[in-house]
Amino acid sequence: MKFRMGHFAAVVAATVLAGCQFPGFATSQQAALPPPPKRAEPPAARGIWLVGARAVEPRIRAVSATYEGTPDTRPNLTAEGTASGLRALCAGTGVEHPDMALADRAIRAEELRRCAAKGITLTEYALGPRQFVYVKDAHMMAIPGVRDFVGSWGLQGKPVSPATQPS
Repeated sequence: MKFRMGHFAAVVAATVLAGCQFPGFATSQQAALPPPPKRAEPPAARGIWLVGARAVEPRIRAVSATYEGTPDTRPNLTAEGTASGLRALCAGTGVEHPDMALADRAIRAEELRRCAAKGITLTEYALGPRQFVYVKDAHMMAIPGVRDFVGSWGLQGKPVSPATQPS
């Protein structure tokens, strides 16, 4: 009889402890669902997205002032520095990633390798001494206005590769 009472007590204790796991019982532990992914802005609403060096900002603003684009393809500049601009540029392609990066130095080999690892190829445009713009080749045709904006500079770009860049 002792064995059956001990066994019965263990089953009751397990049921009480696991009771919050049964339907209909209140539980204090709720699994939180992750928030839904943020939708990327459509290309027409975001314009041409530039990131990078503050030192190149006056030059790109001057070039932007002469650009005859539509209001939906106006350049949108976020100047936070060369390294952070190139990091953002090499993070991926598509409307949720910048189209161009402004730099006050040439892109470094490790930065270019980061782009290559994501399948991103770049073209470099020299705006002046120590003033460069790196444009994602994939965005030249995919993002409205990028090709026209780059063409308005009247500059010849050159493809860049890790083998041609200093580390």
